Amino acid sequence: MTLTQWFRSYFFYPLTRLIRSSENGVPAGLLLLVAQISTMILIGLWHGVTAGFALWGLWHGTGLFIQNRWSDYMKTHMPVWGKSAAGQLILSGAGIFLTFNYVSLGWLFFMLPAPENVWNVMLVLFGAA
Repeated sequence: MTLTQWFRSYFFYPLTRLIRSSENGVPAGLLLLVAQISTMILIGLWHGVTAGFALWGLWHGTGLFIQNRWSDYMKTHMPVWGKSAAGQLILSGAGIFLTFNYVSLGWLFFMLPAPENVWNVMLVLFGAA
């Protein structure tokens, strides 16, 4: 069993069932946001109990949530893009480009010892420092 499978089976699914069964009607989007971010933060903390690893989990959980919402939006509001070869190529290329860059930035939390260092590097990368 992989780490991902373990967290999915023993944390993500039970958490979503618990939240869904609560008496308060929790919107599906909020349910996914809480479950994905908390799961990814725990996976980050599994690597080491530091602020950087927790922020790595927060970064990736947020990215997963945004990607899921974007995919759902595109399927319902722009289904034509997925039906044409050119549309699929554009969506696939854009998805690869965005995912690669997002994940690459997220690795800064793994590599640098303090969140302040990550912030400084991001400021330099984006020309704000």
